[in-house]
Amino acid sequence: MKRSLYIMTAAVSALAMAAPASARDSARVNEFYHIFDIQTSATKSQVIKATLDGMVNNIADSETITPIVLDQPPEQPRRFTLSNPFENSPMAGMMAMVPAAQLAQFKVAKCDGAIWIANANRKVHGSQNLRLTLCLFPYSKGYQMDVYGIDSTARGGALSDMIGRAIGNAIVGDPSKWTNKTVVDIIRSIRTRAAARITYVEGQPAFEGTPWEDQSYALPTNEKTVKD
Repeated sequence: MKRSLYIMTAAVSALAMAAPASARDSARVNEFYHIFDIQTSATKSQVIKATLDGMVNNIADSETITPIVLDQPPEQPRRFTLSNPFENSPMAGMMAMVPAAQLAQFKVAKCDGAIWIANANRKVHGSQNLRLTLCLFPYSKGYQMDVYGIDSTARGGALSDMIGRAIGNAIVGDPSKWTNKTVVDIIRSIRTRAAARITYVEGQPAFEGTPWEDQSYALPTNEKTVKD
């Protein structure tokens, strides 16, 4: 326990001290969430399989869990909540030294009551780190899919960093545009593979229209997918 606390303290201290020393380096950290209502006659297993099929198109690094939920589905679906593991801890004071953009990356989405949870990462070296949490909540009339994400995109840095990003972007495209495509592919897969009717509940930034119903939306080139 003491060793873990020491390692965590050292890591946070390093983040705080490194921020002013690397003025040329910067990152754009964006939090986002989306909530979808799912109406389908498909089984829970079929909905989960459809979700996974859509996720692997863009993300290979993921962990999933299917918790045992013994309670009857509630009348209204639950929602994800956010927690900070350092809040009310001995490190809370030290966390105040960490820049807000980096502090956001410590947030954890909790899916209490979900029947399926996925934590996924998409990393493009030196360019993007996309972290997603998906929660599938049951309720009396169907399911609700909550998607929470933190999208960190690197900027600036040494010439070698910028060249590396340029090469990577030329190969895989602008990583930031793949964020929306990742979510759209997941919801499209649920819609088609589980024969589901999808209703967009809310989000930030909110999707404009229903791109998961547009089969031509295949590449991250449509910048009008979300409304700022």
